[in-house]
Amino acid sequence: MRARLGQWLRRVGDRLDPERDPILALERQPALLAGAANPKLPSMVGLDEAPGASEDRLPSAPWQGVRERALSKSLLTLRSEAVYSLGALHAAHLAAAAVFDDRRLAVALAQRRGDPMDDEVLTKLAEAASIWHRDSASLGVALTAIGTAQVPDLTLAEALQVDDEEEASLEAMVEGYQIELQRQILEEAES
Repeated sequence: MRARLGQWLRRVGDRLDPERDPILALERQPALLAGAANPKLPSMVGLDEAPGASEDRLPSAPWQGVRERALSKSLLTLRSEAVYSLGALHAAHLAAAAVFDDRRLAVALAQRRGDPMDDEVLTKLAEAASIWHRDSASLGVALTAIGTAQVPDLTLAEALQVDDEEEASLEAMVEGYQIELQRQILEEAES
């Protein structure tokens, strides 16, 4: 029964997305790679190419802090990075929820067949699936909100047309935010 269900799910998935190799799909449909799939996202073609690409268009290097990213990247690039990163986290949560759903289904089927299964196992699997689904839904809402945010293809200082005094204030505010964010990250790591 489980094998047939798995085969049926795979057939449904193949009908919904017949292209299994995402790299091959991008090669066959270069418009996807160029960002044409979503006009709100900038083209991802050539973002990693240097030195031709301008500094504000390059994806953020992992060692850059919040201050460097917030002040030197275009707001459109920052939004695109957030969408891609959050999308990856959302996909991971969806996959994990599916795994726990599958495990829960397998235990429930085993119980129906009369196999000795502890009810506590089914309860723990249901709780785990619920947590992953809840978090996935929250990430989906955040992903939608970020994806619909209207941002210019300018750095923050350019978008606000700040003078020297305001630019110093922006830097100080972003620096304070970076410090607070790092403090929260350290607190979470310790707990």
